[in-house]
Amino acid sequence: MLDLSALEGIDLGNSAPVADGTPKQIPLTDILEDPDQPRVEFPEDQMQKMVESIKARGVKTPISVKPHPTEQGKWIINYGARRFRASVMAGKETIPAFVDNDHDDYDQVMENKERLNHSPIELALFIQKKIKQGEKKNVIAKKLNEDPVFISTHLALVDMPECLSKAYDAGFKSPKTLYDLRKLWESFPEEVNAWVDESLENGQDIIRSRVQALSKKLKEPKQAEATEVDQEPQAQESQEQTAIIDDNESFNFEGDDQAEATEEPEEPEVKKLMDQSNQKEQPEAKEEDPDKIKKPLLVVIHDGRQANLMLNKKPTSLGFAWIKYEDGTEVSVDCSSLEIEYLQEA
Repeated sequence: MLDLSALEGIDLGNSAPVADGTPKQIPLTDILEDPDQPRVEFPEDQMQKMVESIKARGVKTPISVKPHPTEQGKWIINYGARRFRASVMAGKETIPAFVDNDHDDYDQVMENKERLNHSPIELALFIQKKIKQGEKKNVIAKKLNEDPVFISTHLALVDMPECLSKAYDAGFKSPKTLYDLRKLWESFPEEVNAWVDESLENGQDIIRSRVQALSKKLKEPKQAEATEVDQEPQAQESQEQTAIIDDNESFNFEGDDQAEATEEPEEPEVKKLMDQSNQKEQPEAKEEDPDKIKKPLLVVIHDGRQANLMLNKKPTSLGFAWIKYEDGTEVSVDCSSLEIEYLQEA
């Protein structure tokens, strides 16, 4: 018969949780939230639903904790802040938790990304924090298993202008849409402010297709104005040429009969020279298409950096293109990794 007397007096219920892959019931009073956690939004309606669920059925998915770095016997949350808060609100005393000593803030973000729990602004603030800590955008993108465009679009949500904040608070949280809208706002702040207010008042969705239509509407008048300015010197030059021609045709070689007799033999030669001059000075007028771009400049975002797409350089293979960064560096990249920023006249 097995002798278990050696185990007498051991309080198994109060043993400290260990990282053995199984959840432990930890007193809520021993758990502290991470002050640097990525989650910053706790919508009241969602929290209340979670509280009711925990009251009825308890916490079905354990949270993750690790030993607190400075407070002995305390734990800090890796992920599960909402479940922790809801358990406190529901009047619970303990919560199931896994112990993960190696968990870091990237793991926190990835956990919530996979659960689709992080809001765009929470991700944006996390990215901003890592950049301030000295990390490169492409490194952050790699750690989050995202492309560099993901980083650029989310950063547009940091310190948003008021009109973008209104759109975000109204539920329009697409980072790409807000990124496009912010870029447009930087050039047309008054127009974009008015457009957002009107859209929200009329119950219209703030989506990317509408933002693109607004961009086209605002930018076309400027392009047309630029074309008119380019054409003005040509029109003025044409008028000057016409004036010269009119003056030449109105020349009257007056004088006495002797002068006429002297100049008469030279008249054909003079006319010939004038005709040649007029032909050179009267090029055929070509009507310019105002919608045509002579030298297109396509600006893209790659690896979190702005670059020019080199349209005149042969790609290394199908699906790739050459780009040039602001420092003059040229690289061949996968087209799928590029995001179009804007197109303009070079």
